Amino acid sequence: YYQETGRAGRDGDPAVAHLFWGADDLARARQRIAEVEPHRRAGEQARLAALAGLVETAECRRAVLLRYFGEDPPAHCGNCDNCLTPPATVDATVVAQKYLSAVFRTGQMFGTGYIEQVLTGKSTDRSLTSGHERLSVWGIVEGEEVALLKPVGRALMLRDAIRANPHGGLEFGPGARAILKGEAELRLIVPPKRERKGRRGGTGATANPVGHPLFEALRARRREIAQETGLPPYVIFHDSTLRDMAMAKPATLTEMSRITGIGARKLDAYGPAFLEVIAAHA
Repeated sequence: YYQETGRAGRDGDPAVAHLFWGADDLARARQRIAEVEPHRRAGEQARLAALAGLVETAECRRAVLLRYFGEDPPAHCGNCDNCLTPPATVDATVVAQKYLSAVFRTGQMFGTGYIEQVLTGKSTDRSLTSGHERLSVWGIVEGEEVALLKPVGRALMLRDAIRANPHGGLEFGPGARAILKGEAELRLIVPPKRERKGRRGGTGATANPVGHPLFEALRARRREIAQETGLPPYVIFHDSTLRDMAMAKPATLTEMSRITGIGARKLDAYGPAFLEVIAAHA
């Protein structure tokens, strides 16, 4: 992920990297870790916990990412989603403690759906026959806390406070004790309201022209030079530079030097070849 996001801006245009994740994916990954050789489990669990920390953090994501790789970044990068729009958070520690208590008192045998039923007091044949309606955790979640149950369950999985066992039930992980004893708090990010955007809105990037003869000819010349030199095309000129070149149509090297992205070295190395293309389309 670190390497792939680093490639996003190589064409010189603004770029956005999206990370899609789900707590279920992490739960399945933990189950797979249980199947690997014992000597590998600690390392795999540490890497998975680091990924969970990246996706659930309310702090600067870039700082979290760079610290993982041994760097000492500033607290805020100014570019990630959390820096640009700091998320609102809510303290869900009490609900988390109730959730963990329900998992424990029902024997660490049942899944998320049943735990939620117990906490909200929804009677079923299972809860009656198992005697769970007599538990102290029966129906202790009410009102606004009910809406927090699902996100709290996901957050507890991310914190490795609960895990899914091979039978689909929930059991305690190493992160449970600190939350139960009040030594660690659990805060949830309040999801931002979705904003409708046009298909081309919000990025600040300009789309490449379609069917523009000069622009396509400039790209073809760049491709030829790339093949001759063994360099990636973007190292020669970014698409944004070729767009500006097609619009400005410089007739001399001096005029070409005024275009953003064309320094003295590139001007000397590639300028004459691109001037030939522009002259041919004059």
